[in-house]
Amino acid sequence: MTHITDSEFNTISDEHTRIMLKNAHQAISLTESWHYITTFNEDSFMFSGSPAVSNIMKKMSELGYDGHSGCSFGWTMRQMEFLAKNGKQAFLQQFV
Repeated sequence: MTHITDSEFNTISDEHTRIMLKNAHQAISLTESWHYITTFNEDSFMFSGSPAVSNIMKKMSELGYDGHSGCSFGWTMRQMEFLAKNGKQAFLQQFV
């Protein structure tokens, strides 16, 4: 299950981390890309040539977060991949 509510995101104490993850979660949901994230098997999100990754990046910016470095984008997307492959309980447990 990949749906996370605002109150569940609010359990992530670091505000910057919470903002990045929530933005990515919304972008992936709005672009209907969860299946793609679940089956992602490339070496890098940052250097991916996939149109799905480009669409997600564009939507993240449209939603108001355009402050990623290559490293923060890669980390954020790996967190979303972990969520997609392991479920929200395991994902949220990382931030307890």
